[in-house]
Parts: sequence; structure tokens; C-alpha cells
Amino acid sequence: MKKLYIVILLAVSVTIGLIIFNQFTKQFVEVSSQTLDKIKDIEKGQYKIESNILKSSFYLYFNYDVIYKAIEEIKKDIKTLKEGHLGNKFHKGSLKLIQEYEKLFNKKVEAIEEFETLNSLIKNSQIYIPSLALRYFKLAQKPDIEYIITMNRVISTTFILKNSQDKSFIDDLQKDINILKKYRFKNPELQNFHEVFLSHLDVFAKNFPIYHQKLQFILEESGNRKLINKLKDTFLKETREESKIVTGFSVASTGLFLTVLGYLAYLLVRLEMNNRMLKKLQENLETKMVTDELTGLPNRRAFFIKEQDYKEPTFILVNIDNFKHINDLYGSNFGDILLVQLGSFIKQFFEKENLKAEVFRLGADDFGVLYENLRDKTVYIVEKLIRSIEEHLFVIKGIDRGREIEIELNIDVSVGVSYEKPLLEKADMVLKYVKKRREKYMIYSSDLNLAKIIEDNLRILGVIKYAINNNKVKLYYQPIFDNKTKKISKYECLVRIIDQNGNILSPLFFLPIAKESKYYGTITKTVIQKAFDRFRNTDAEFSINLSSEDMTDKEIVNYIYSVLEKEPDIARRVTFEILESESIKNYETIYTFVKNIKNLKAKIAIDDFGSGYSNYSHIVNLEPDYIKIDGSLIKQLPYDLYVQIIVSTIVDFSKKLGIRTVAEYVYNEDVYMMVKSMGIDYSQGYFLGKPSEKCCIKKNIN
Repeated sequence: MKKLYIVILLAVSVTIGLIIFNQFTKQFVEVSSQTLDKIKDIEKGQYKIESNILKSSFYLYFNYDVIYKAIEEIKKDIKTLKEGHLGNKFHKGSLKLIQEYEKLFNKKVEAIEEFETLNSLIKNSQIYIPSLALRYFKLAQKPDIEYIITMNRVISTTFILKNSQDKSFIDDLQKDINILKKYRFKNPELQNFHEVFLSHLDVFAKNFPIYHQKLQFILEESGNRKLINKLKDTFLKETREESKIVTGFSVASTGLFLTVLGYLAYLLVRLEMNNRMLKKLQENLETKMVTDELTGLPNRRAFFIKEQDYKEPTFILVNIDNFKHINDLYGSNFGDILLVQLGSFIKQFFEKENLKAEVFRLGADDFGVLYENLRDKTVYIVEKLIRSIEEHLFVIKGIDRGREIEIELNIDVSVGVSYEKPLLEKADMVLKYVKKRREKYMIYSSDLNLAKIIEDNLRILGVIKYAINNNKVKLYYQPIFDNKTKKISKYECLVRIIDQNGNILSPLFFLPIAKESKYYGTITKTVIQKAFDRFRNTDAEFSINLSSEDMTDKEIVNYIYSVLEKEPDIARRVTFEILESESIKNYETIYTFVKNIKNLKAKIAIDDFGSGYSNYSHIVNLEPDYIKIDGSLIKQLPYDLYVQIIVSTIVDFSKKLGIRTVAEYVYNEDVYMMVKSMGIDYSQGYFLGKPSEKCCIKKNIN
């Protein structure tokens, strides 16, 4: 009996011990996984910092908060690792490595802080030197050709230095500066300009080598990466050693448990499962770093590794057109399924073509295909790939109100191709160019001068930002005349911006770029606000142009509703002119917007009607108050019988629906007389009145 009590006590003790050990093993797995994730987070943060540092060296305007946020996150992760799992006795090597990494990282942070200051200084000089050079032509009565040539050369050299990061040009710059220093001018103002110009060049020449050195140190210093890789390897090795102890205790406990009671076998199986999970975790962690979790394809990191193995690569970058619209319409789960199916489809396409190609998911809705050579077949492959994707019907299952449904979807894609490294950067550059031109694909070539286009776009963005921040968004007003009374019926508000030199810029210059940035909504709201302010204390009517982007932007739409509700008197006098074109994809959204603003007493005009994409059924559904007949028709009206028939049809159609018509581009008397004879209600054009910052507005008697 005494032996029985001992066995029972031992069984209870072993059972309790195994239960406790099972919890410890589970915690050990979780902590190990979390610790490795932290190490990976540090590595990702380092790549993020280096990527943004590189961007900041090219972009004229860059928010350094992104970099400092990443730095703080890395510091936080380092502190967590030092004070957490790496503090136990099994991870002395890992702890020592994270401490070494912290020292190197702090040095890099110091370099980043110095680089930020130098970067701002270099950018300011780069921008200011060309604009300062223009003063020479204002001051010099007889410009010195050699001086101008040397001055232009130093301006070009500063741009080449900044954008190429090639220090070999610094000697050329210094030589030209020394040449300029020999000049002396009798004109005091010209001499003063010369000295100021030289001082800015000296600042640039003095600081660029330090700036270049700091940038190279930040981007090329490999000690941090080596330490991180060594830290991961050391941690995995120490974790394996730690797991051996856990496994050994498991085996010993199993023998004891089998001797005492068969029930303990269940707990031993659980323990063995945990041990297998540890081994699987080690394998998964190694593959997870280079695999996209959603599609199972190699990820962006894997692409950068593989890219180095190709000697004559062909890289195809595939992007889904309007993927955001698909996500908004069907939901992100639907979008995820579509991405999985598309990744699989692309992979199967190349397998059917018997091409040894690697397919990657590079983030969001971008897929990359990488293979060796075969450049003579690139056009054939790309065109067939695009055609195959766009002709394929993707069938996606989902749940709607508890019922399983199938959604069939065709998608459009755009493609950028590059043969030159860095492959992704250049393919992405040409892909953006393709989307802007609404083409299907293009192969990168230095002849496209895409870097110059990007530089021009950044300059235009700078002008837009300056105009918004300095109240340089202005309205011009063009009168619209009543053809019966021959008096001004209303004014169309036209947006302009004024640049740093006082030049007045038209929308054709800046609106396409603004639409690709965060500033477009601000411009629209500014136009509405200024128009309402201008016509508030009047009884005049006026119109404001809206694009399809405005009418599908929730923030802009809610802003319009708000101002119309607050000022009903103005709402009765405002007309919103909308462009009926191919850019409108979702007419239901447009119908809702039009219905709501008409309920708020505002009016609607369809702009540029007859310009090539005029859908009469949409006009019936929109129920506009006005149709503005496109100027391309009006200007030919007296001289083209075919055009007269088209315009007559539009006028007759409008009258039957009770819609008033406006003739645009009335530029001479012949056009004006023909417009009136055809029964068009209103006229607008340079013959009657040009856009002006001033307009004749009656004051409200009330």
C-alpha cells in the first residue's frame, strides 16, 4: 500500500509537471516567434530608412518624419529585444550582437541627422542657383558670352552632381568656379550679383563631398545588415540549442510518465507535437522572409535577391488597372481572391508557353515576371500575356446576405518592361508613363527621358504647393450672354495659379499633375470657396467646373453639400458644369451626386457636349439644366453643313427635354450670327468677352 501511495503521488507530480511544462513549451514557441519577428522588423525598418533616405535625396520636398518614425521603431524594438527574451542565459551571443548593432545603428542615425541638414542645404542651392543666374541678364547691358557659357556650365554641373551622385564632376565644378572668380565687373550691382552667385556655388561645392559621403555611408554601410543576418542565424542556433534541452526534458518525462501511468502518454504526445512545431517554425521562418503570404509567390525581397543572378534579364511588371475601384466596389476580401487568381494565372501562362520564368508578387496589385534574355520575343510575349489576362473571365465566389454567390469579372492591366537594372525601378517608371498615356505597355528606354518628365512633374507640384500656401490660386470670370437679350446672363469661373515669378498659369499646365497628387481636392475647394465669396453679395449667376474625380471624391462631395446647405441663396444661382466623358466609370455615383445638388436648388450643365463621347441616354438620366455645345463644333458652324446638322440635332433634342443650350468658342461675328439663327439660348467666347479677373456684377439690392 505504501508503494501504491508513492506511485500515486509520483503520478500526480509528473502530471502536474507535464502540464506546467506544456504551458512553458507553448510560451517558448510564442516568445521565440515574437523575438524573431522583432529582428525581422528591425531589418525591414532599416530597408525602409535607406529607401526613404534615397527618396529624400531626389525629391525636392520630403517629409523626414517617415524616417525618424522608422528610427524610433527600430530603437523601440532593440530595447524590447535587450530587455526581453534575449536576456536569458541561452541567448548571450544574440544579446551581444544586438548591443553591437545598436552602436552601429546610433552611428547611422547621427549620419542621417547630418545628411538631413546637408540635403536641405544642397537642395536649396540647387534650386536657387539657376533662378539667381537669371538676374545676370537683367543686370548686364552687354552680356559676356564666355561668362554666360561658364555660368550655364556650373548650373548644369550642379544638377548632374546632385542627380547622378558622381563625385568626379566636382573637379569640373571647381574649375568653372575658379574661372568665374577671375571676373570683375565695373557695375556695382553686377559685381554684387557675381559675388552672391559665387558664394552659393562655394556653398554647394564645399558641402557636396560631405553630403555625398554621408549618403554613401548611409546606403552602402553593410555592417548593420551583416549584424542583423548574423543575429538571426545566432538566434536560430541558440533557439535550437534551447529546444534540445526542452526536447531532452520531454524524453525523460515520457519515460517516467510511461512507468507511472498510461494517461501521461497523451501529454507526451502534445509535447512531441510542440517539438515538431518548433522545428517547423524554424523552416517556416526561413521561407516566410521571401514569400508573399497572400499568393504564396516569391515576394519583393526574393525579387531583389534573384535579380542579381540574371546577366541579361527581361523584367515584366504587370499592374491591375483601377484595382482600388474593384476593392471599393466588391470589398478587400474579393480583391485578395482576385490577386491570388491573377498570380496563379500569370504563372500558368508562362508554364504553357514553356518559358523558364519566375513570377513575383511585388506588393499591392503589382506582379513581376523575370526571365533570362529572349528579348526578341518580348513584344510577342507581353502582348499575348495582356490579351490572355484581359480575355480571361475571373470567377470569384463570395457570400451575400448568407447566400453563396459567384461574381464574374474581366480586368484590364498595364505593363512596363525593362532590360536594365535596377529592373523594378525602371519598369515602374515606364509603367506610370504608360498609365498616363492610357496605353497598354511600353519597354523602358533612356530615350523616353522619363527622369526629365518626373523632374518637370516635381517642379509643377512645387508651383502648385506654392500657389496653395501663398493664396496664389486665382479665379478668372468669362461672361455668358443671353442671345435674346444680348446681356450677360452669368459668369463661368475659371481657375488660374500664379507661380513664384508672377506668371499666370492655365489649368492645362497644372491640373493633370494636381489630379495625381493630394493637392487636387484643395484646388477644387479653393475654387468653390472663392467663387462663393465673389458672388455672395450679388444677384448674379455663375458656374463652376467639376471633374469626374471631384464627383466621386467623398470629401469634395460632402464639402459641396455643406456649402450649398449653408448658403441657399447662392445655391439657387450656381451651376456646376460637369464633363460627360470616358473618364466617368460609375454613372450611378454621378446620378446620385446630381440628384442631391439639384435637391439643394443648384443647377447642372453638361460641358463640351458633342466632343466625341456624348451619350444621349446619360443626358436623359442626368436631367441637366444646360448643355454646353463643344467649341470644336461651334467654331466650324458657319462653314460646315455636316456640323450644322449635328448642332441642329443637339438643339432640337435639348428643346424637347426643356434643356437650355450654350454655344462655346464663339470667336467671331459669323459664328455668333449662326449660333443665334439656330436657336441656341446662350453664347460664350472671345468675340463676346474674354476671361478676366474682374467682372461686372450687380449688387444685391436687398
